[in-house]
Amino acid sequence: MNLGHLVLADEQLSKVECDVCQIIQSYGAVIAGGRICRGKATFMVVASTYQLARILKELHDRGLQPRVVGRAKYIKEPELTEDQLKLLDLAYRMGFFDESRKISLKDLASMVGVSPSAADRRLRRALRKLVEHYLSKYGKGEY
Repeated sequence: MNLGHLVLADEQLSKVECDVCQIIQSYGAVIAGGRICRGKATFMVVASTYQLARILKELHDRGLQPRVVGRAKYIKEPELTEDQLKLLDLAYRMGFFDESRKISLKDLASMVGVSPSAADRRLRRALRKLVEHYLSKYGKGEY
């Protein structure tokens, strides 16, 4: 099954089938853009390393000569749970992160109705997500 695309050509819309697009999407990757110029097609694809390897292999097996011309790391926004966000916000507003801490972990935990160890785990998980996101975006190396 080929995917249909609408392409503006000679001031008319015509349906074009694209086997390459179908292969890319069959592996769960997303086509974020593309163009055809001088007989060569370029696709911007959002895919995991595994997906990309499978796509390249299938294209090669079909007699095409695909090559990766560049890579960019996709940085996923940190997804805090509602409880993590609520505790992090409360901790910040109550001065937990201030140099001279204005509220204890025990008091924070009491305010949200959990044990101090549960509050500690929740805060540490939230902070880990935020730090990983920040380092992925601005740091050096893989996180």
